[in-house]
Amino acid sequence: MGTPLSKIEPVKLSGRLGDSAKKSEPRLAPAAKRRSVPYAVLGGALAVVFAIGFAATSLNVGGRQSYLAVVRSVRAGQVIQSSDLAVVQVATDAGLGLIPAGQESAVTGRAASLPLAPGALLTRREVGPASFPASGQQVIAVAVKTGQYPAEMTAGAHVVVGTSPAPGATGSVSVVPLSGAPSAVVLSITPGSDSATGSVSLLTDAGSASAIAAIPSAQVQLVLTSPSGS
Repeated sequence: MGTPLSKIEPVKLSGRLGDSAKKSEPRLAPAAKRRSVPYAVLGGALAVVFAIGFAATSLNVGGRQSYLAVVRSVRAGQVIQSSDLAVVQVATDAGLGLIPAGQESAVTGRAASLPLAPGALLTRREVGPASFPASGQQVIAVAVKTGQYPAEMTAGAHVVVGTSPAPGATGSVSVVPLSGAPSAVVLSITPGSDSATGSVSLLTDAGSASAIAAIPSAQVQLVLTSPSGS
């Protein structure tokens, strides 16, 4: 008889099936790290937007320059004083002939060629020998009291110069219709104190100036109207 085979012991496997497979699987990166890329892109985009906005603002501010502006009324032919002017910041000249603030000394002491209104930018054509009124135009002053012109009337307003009935007139009164009355532009207003007589300077054509001059001062009635063609 042959030698009996020794008893084969069963081999015991440690752990559970599949443990080695699980251990060999690569670990995934945390979700937070995957989301960091979009946030980085968004942050970069915002930085670019802010940089562009800052550059645009800097260019806008950097493009502004100092020019002279009028702060007090100056009549044509009147000498311009430093107190009549102020320095303002303007983005561009735009071909208007504005006067830089550094040239103020060359302006003061010279006459205004045209009437200067407060709040307007001073231009080169408004400084020099008086060229006002223009050819074909005339300036006329009319004496007025409170009630002969609207309280809302200001310099630059367009008016029709009507004729009111004479004080104490009786019977039929002949009054020129406003449609045929002369028109003008108000240059300045010098109100009288209380019931005292004041005056209004009007710019108009030669024919209208003659018609206005023929109206008795007590019968002058200024009527506000819209500019012709507006």
